[in-house]
Amino acid sequence: MNKKNILIVDDSKENRMLLNMMLEDDYNITEAESGSICLAMIAESRPDLVLLDVKMPEMSGYEVCTTLRQGTETENLPIIFVSALDSTDERLAGFEAGGDEYVIKPVDGNDLFSKINSCFNRQKETQEAHEQANNNMRVALEAMTVSSELGQIIEFIKQGQQIQSSVDIGQAVLLLTQEFSLNASVMINTDKHYFFGCEQGSMEAKFLEKLRGVNDRISSIGIRTIVQDENIVLLIKDMPLDDENRVGRLRDHLAVIMDIASNFVVKLNNELLQQQQRKQFVADVINVAEAQIQQTSEKLSQQQRLSDEISQQMINNLEEMLFSLGLESDQEQALIALASDTSNKLHENAIQTKNINQELNVIIERLRSLQSIE
Repeated sequence: MNKKNILIVDDSKENRMLLNMMLEDDYNITEAESGSICLAMIAESRPDLVLLDVKMPEMSGYEVCTTLRQGTETENLPIIFVSALDSTDERLAGFEAGGDEYVIKPVDGNDLFSKINSCFNRQKETQEAHEQANNNMRVALEAMTVSSELGQIIEFIKQGQQIQSSVDIGQAVLLLTQEFSLNASVMINTDKHYFFGCEQGSMEAKFLEKLRGVNDRISSIGIRTIVQDENIVLLIKDMPLDDENRVGRLRDHLAVIMDIASNFVVKLNNELLQQQQRKQFVADVINVAEAQIQQTSEKLSQQQRLSDEISQQMINNLEEMLFSLGLESDQEQALIALASDTSNKLHENAIQTKNINQELNVIIERLRSLQSIE
């Protein structure tokens, strides 16, 4: 195990030598004969602990300790005062200056080792507490981030109610990746290829087209990550590979997003298919109706012609018969009037037949209007 580094600071060479002899077997020892030298040495290389004499010329141990406590790199450096002054006031002064322990000269070896171990144990506990606090903070921040990302995915699901086209799907996916601070391109395949985040015909678009049909659901090429299925291909251009946890989380999120987007595409394709089927159905109905109306119209026209012929023949035959019946003039006129009235009624019926044809044509026009709406 690597030895810890202890800096002994004392203006007395004999005191430094005595402490060195006690500690050199268990620690790496360096020495400083004054407070200013101590500060210079620590600025160059920070020790693990300082044994600091109180009474020194130019700069006391209390002043050195106060200076060290003001530095960000040395504010938590373990410091043990070593002094011949054993009064309560001196001890309090040492703690007020920032010292961790106080050892009285002449130094008792067991006491010194005990207090050095105590300092190192407290330092270890403090470091572990800081690390735990940092870990807890990281976990909390990651939980908040995950919660935010899941919230964005839920919002993406809600947008499915308003999606009406491939453009809506592509823009929604692209916007969501931007919310995750990712640079992406998307290709949607419905009635044709739609590209988002790149121009159609560009190298990037051709790359997306080439990726369609690749067996792997998720694949990576350097910082690029590709997520694809039959109807949609997503290319992430800047996956943060330096953050392994985030990369794993993003890959999971992207897989979920693609499942949702794919369902949107399937839904849209089904709606397009139903719309085409409705159009074909209306077209078929129109064709059948037109053919039937044409047949009915022709039959009505034939019936009308036949009716006109019968009516005319009846009048001709009646006129011929009148000469041979020897009827009175008023009787002849009555029979001719009756025949003419019957002929007029048949003619009116022919007009009604034409009106029926017109009404049937109105039905066709309305069907055509419905077809244009579809």
